Amino acid sequence: MMAPLRIPAYRRIAVSYLLNELAWNFATIALAVLVFARTGSAMAVTVLFLSTTFAPALVAPALTARLDGLAARRIVPALYVVEAAIFVALVAASERFWLPAVLALALADSAVAIAARALTRATVSAVLKPEGLLDAGNRLINVLYALGAALGPALAGGVVAVAGVGASLAVTAVVFAFMALSIATARALPPARGEADRSWRERLAEGFAYVRGHADVRRVLAAHGAALSFAAAATPVEVVYARQSLHGGPGAYGLLLAVWGAGTVLSSLGVTHVRHGSAVGLIGAGAGGIGAGFLLMAGAPGLPVALAGCLLGGAGNGVYCLGVIQAVQERIEDDFQARVMGLVESLTAACFGAGFLLGGALTALGDPRLALGLAGVGVLAAVAVTARLLHPRRRPRAAALRPAPDAAG
Repeated sequence: MMAPLRIPAYRRIAVSYLLNELAWNFATIALAVLVFARTGSAMAVTVLFLSTTFAPALVAPALTARLDGLAARRIVPALYVVEAAIFVALVAASERFWLPAVLALALADSAVAIAARALTRATVSAVLKPEGLLDAGNRLINVLYALGAALGPALAGGVVAVAGVGASLAVTAVVFAFMALSIATARALPPARGEADRSWRERLAEGFAYVRGHADVRRVLAAHGAALSFAAAATPVEVVYARQSLHGGPGAYGLLLAVWGAGTVLSSLGVTHVRHGSAVGLIGAGAGGIGAGFLLMAGAPGLPVALAGCLLGGAGNGVYCLGVIQAVQERIEDDFQARVMGLVESLTAACFGAGFLLGGALTALGDPRLALGLAGVGVLAAVAVTARLLHPRRRPRAAALRPAPDAAG
């Protein structure tokens, strides 16, 4: 399963993907601390999170379509340079704080980050598909994603406490600059394609048309959107759940997050050793773990059982993320990888924002346990329906991979 690391271009991409996820999570926490410290408003922090999730998802598909077809060695480093510049501006904004400027910069960075992740995933496909190593490469990327998502917030908490928000944002800018240099000097990355000079509106429209015309891709994305919206609804619930439902101290919430992150990392490592099994099977298994974890948390009498639920849910999360990416990538043609993966990344960001609002509303209207229970049931129901529709007996793999659009779907 380590075979992809023998390819120099993939090694550079994998490292950049880890650092990108690490830096994004690191910076998000630092910005949340900054906004709350300067405004004292939980609503302002909510608007910040929406500015880094839902709003950029509306912009990123067009940006990805505009950049699709350009040489990865040039465009991906350019995106990282833009992110480095944005964080330099955020350092200045942290000194002379003005909330609209911070929100606008956070939105711009998140839109660029979504496009960079989509183009990186497309580049992974272009580098590994000819070698027959795409599945193994995605599994390793998933481990790095889990590590970045788990370590970023933890590192941010320590660095912000010791060095302050400004220094933390400056470190993020340096990380992006390093990533730009690393990718720019990777000579084996794919060259530009001839379609890069076509209208981005035309390419964007073709990307949407491709998803509409391929029923399997559409069903995977629909399941992912529904499941993730319910799963993300647990995010604003957990802090209230730790205090009110579990009667935990200040460290209970942090412990829940840490155990969830540990489960994600461990399952991501474990799934790299699974040599057989379909992507749809991984989606079902992962969603089952997430849903069961939320249900266990909803009924937990105390912190130990709640932590067991977090471990189970986190483990499901690591498997689920790999399954979604693999299921989409193996169902789309090479020329549409960047555009469709851009839609996947944008859908993911939008669903995080929608789920955050849903969770906040459920917590305000009822008990946190009820919100967690609904999140668990919603995740399980969304994926169960789509897994049935994508079952090989109902829809042969050959049909799912044929290039012609499925007009009947």
